[in-house]
Parts: sequence; C-alpha cells; structure tokens
Amino acid sequence: MKQKPRHGAHVSAPAEEPFVPGQSEPPKHGGEPGFFRALWSLTKLGAGILLVIAVSGAVAWGAHRYALTTPRFAIKKLDVEGSRRLTDEQVATLAGVKPGDNIFKLDTAAAERRVLEDPWIKEVKIARELPSTLKVELSEREATAIAAIGDQMYLVTRGGEPFKRLEEGDPFDLPVVTGVSGEELARDRKREVEHIGIALEILRQWERITVSKTYPAQEVHLTDGGDAVLTAGKSAITMHLGKGPWRKKMLMAERVIGRLAHKGRVPGIIFLDSEAHPERVVVRMR
Repeated sequence: MKQKPRHGAHVSAPAEEPFVPGQSEPPKHGGEPGFFRALWSLTKLGAGILLVIAVSGAVAWGAHRYALTTPRFAIKKLDVEGSRRLTDEQVATLAGVKPGDNIFKLDTAAAERRVLEDPWIKEVKIARELPSTLKVELSEREATAIAAIGDQMYLVTRGGEPFKRLEEGDPFDLPVVTGVSGEELARDRKREVEHIGIALEILRQWERITVSKTYPAQEVHLTDGGDAVLTAGKSAITMHLGKGPWRKKMLMAERVIGRLAHKGRVPGIIFLDSEAHPERVVVRMR
C-alpha cells in the first residue's frame, strides 16, 4: 500500500564530496581581516621601536650635554707622579690643562703628545679620575754625561742617546764624552749612539774602582780607531786605555796611582794601550 506524501516540502542535504589530497581547500571566511590585523601589529611594533630609539637618543644627547657643561666635571686637581724636574703647574702648562676645564673635553692623547715635546719626558700617561681629577704618570730621562757633538754640548742618557742641548739650569757637573762626530750621528745614528755607549761603559767601570772617589772621571775621548782615553781628577790624570778589557786596565792604573801617592806624587799620563805588551804600563810624570 502506497504511503501518501505529507504536507510540506521535503528537502534533502546534498551529499558532501570527499576531500581529495592535492586539491586546494576552499577559502575560509575572514582571511583578509586577519592579514590586516597582522600588518597593524607589525606597524605598532615598528613605531614602538622607533619611539624607543628616539627617546634613547634624546637621553644620550641630554647626558652628553650635561657631562660637558656641568661644573661637577670641571678639572680641580692634577695628580702628577714620577716628576722630579717639573712642578705640577709646569706639567699642566705642557699638557694645555687649566683648572675649570671640562674633564671630558680634554683630548688626553693630544695632551700626552704636548707633554712629550719636553725632552726630559720619556713616557707619559694621562687618565681621568672622575669627577674632577686628572692623573698624570711620567717617566723622565736621566742625564748620565755630556757629549760634545760638533760645536754643541748635549746631555746623553745612560744608553748613549743625546736627547737635548745643554742649557742654563741643566746639570753641568757631569763627565764629558768627546770624539763624537756630528756627521756620523746624522748618517748612522744607531752606530754613533753605540760609540757613545762605549764611553759610558768606561765611566761606569771607572766608578767601580776605589781610586775613582779621589779622582772622579772628567772626560772620555773616543778616537776614530776605537781607542779610548780617560781623564780623571782635578789634576787631570790621563789614561790611554786603548781598547778593552777596561776593568783590567783600570785596576793596573789604580795600582800605579796608589804607589805614586805613597811617595807624594801624581802621574801625568799613564799608557795602558800597548797591544804587543798588554801587561806593560808606562808612566809619564808631570
């Protein structure tokens, strides 16, 4: 028996088609608004970063301006170490530093170069000690002798380096080195400095001899051939040393001087430069 249809329309849902791999999924609703939300988030992040950079720059500029203008960082003290010849005021003048100058405005490297223009200064280091102190550490040269170079007199270091002309106020009671060639110094400075170094070694060896206390060294003359002549004492005892060994020859000279001193006599010239008979000593009296 046939069943009668009921009143009203009967609608059947279409069967879903199975998803086949490889096919694109149908676009989801709301895709475009999601993209704009991401773009807006990135824009806000970028703006935040720019704001942080701008604020940081402003803070840094303000801090820099404050450091360069505040009296808190005005130089009030110069702490100098290692200076024996120069006063703190002289060091400040050399460095170009005045009380009240801003400590950050000072170019320490340039100040060090200015201090090194003084020939007595060998090394210098300038450092800031906040808020208002400059620390200056100096290393000075020491004059060991005076070298006659050409028609000028120069102070020389322990290593034999001439570092400044002899001027008023400089130490003058130093032994003199002669026989130094200005032309050779200009042509081959290293070799001539080594030449001066020989004379200084002779002076050091003489200072270790007991008799040097009575007859301090006055002059060392260096010949072109490499021989050395030492003059000592106010009576100007001249010792022709020739070439080394220096100490052995000086001890020989000391014995001669001592024996003559017992007789109340002082030698004029002592020859210790015989290469054929190095043990021989010849004395010429005054």
